[in-house]
Amino acid sequence: MFELRAFDQKITCDLLSLDDNLFHTAIKGGKKRYHVNNPKGEDFDILYLDNNDDIEKPEVYPAIMKSPFIPKYQNYNETDQSTLYLDYLKGMKYLEYEELNEYSIALTKVVLSFTEMDVYCTDPRILWFIPENTRLHVESELPQLPEEVTIYVQKEFKNGLEGLGFNRLNATYAFHNVFFFQWLLNGRKLSQFKYATVDMGQGGGIGANLAFGRRFERLFLYFGLKLINRKERYGKFRTEMVDNYFSLGLIAEDATDENTLEVTEKFILLKTKAAFATSGIMDVSILSNSFRKEMDEYYEALFHDKKVLGILIRGTDFFTAGVTGDRKMATVPQMLPTIHQWMDEDQYDSIFLATEDKDILEQMKTAFGKKVIAVAQERHSVSELKKDQILSDLEKNIYSEEEYDKMIEDTTVNYFYALYMLSRCDSFLCSGKCNGWDIVNEFNKGKFLRSYKFHVGI
Repeated sequence: MFELRAFDQKITCDLLSLDDNLFHTAIKGGKKRYHVNNPKGEDFDILYLDNNDDIEKPEVYPAIMKSPFIPKYQNYNETDQSTLYLDYLKGMKYLEYEELNEYSIALTKVVLSFTEMDVYCTDPRILWFIPENTRLHVESELPQLPEEVTIYVQKEFKNGLEGLGFNRLNATYAFHNVFFFQWLLNGRKLSQFKYATVDMGQGGGIGANLAFGRRFERLFLYFGLKLINRKERYGKFRTEMVDNYFSLGLIAEDATDENTLEVTEKFILLKTKAAFATSGIMDVSILSNSFRKEMDEYYEALFHDKKVLGILIRGTDFFTAGVTGDRKMATVPQMLPTIHQWMDEDQYDSIFLATEDKDILEQMKTAFGKKVIAVAQERHSVSELKKDQILSDLEKNIYSEEEYDKMIEDTTVNYFYALYMLSRCDSFLCSGKCNGWDIVNEFNKGKFLRSYKFHVGI
């Protein structure tokens, strides 16, 4: 991103002329600084700041995540409406920004060209770049506008993942939310593509991968593309298996290298409102009809006319991998007082327990005996895992490839049996923030007598 600086005659650099393509010309030139000849006012300089090296704050991300955190945007077009994500601005009435720079200028052009929004800034130099407009307001200070209908571009770094606050961002991320699809196209024509595919990596569980899939499915549909997966595996799961149990429809026989847009940087794409702030992504429509019918029959056979408390307790890799913050899981001893209270107050006939940890299962059976019912599955204990290891690492060490695929399919079926059973229970307790909590509540659609997610801190 280029910033505007005062003209410094002591610095020797190339000279550009102010026109509509100033920043595009500067990007192609590849220099860090330029003098700009300005027929509309005083000459000035523009200085290039690398979006990653100069603007990003690596300390806000988990240590496992490395640069690049955001595209450099060496190729974009603010006039190509078909490849701009204008739904980011949908329902908004105002754009405000604290600093005039390449990206705030580009956003102003987009807003004035393709929306009915008004733009507010305090820098009269905006009129060097954009003709006077009744919706462009240059004020001595920014007005206090309703936050829910205002995109506010601040100078201080903010990427939007903090509390999913995508209405208030710094310039690079406000720009990213509108232009991300042009980064994916990288100068190619949208008309070339029919499909899109995203590298899911190998670490995620089936719940996370399905949630990502539904997010990306909706995102690409905005641009007229169908999400597919051309690889044998969708993450660590066989694509054929995923299509059998779920409704993403990942297989396309006519997909080719030429008609499929490939995304390798999933994390960068997720840092957009289009991908991350999508609601209703994991309702029961994610399940295939046959799979859902099978699970309904199972629930009726197991719990017909019983009052059931559903409990999800994550353990094992959440403990050994050192997960912190709001994703730290409560232990059984921490949960027992609440479980006993609910059992006494609501008089549940049974507890349906979902856990991948055999130590947790034994603790719950000790506390509640035959009231505890769980889906049969292979479970591990914390002692089986090395420090910083996750379940998928352990499983790969234990099984051959053929056995691993069979185990993964069985685990996937059992996982969704457990979550679907939980969603049909009368109430729901969860040990902490995890995909399971989100999926169960999406499946249930607010019908629980009561539900609670534990927050045990750092």
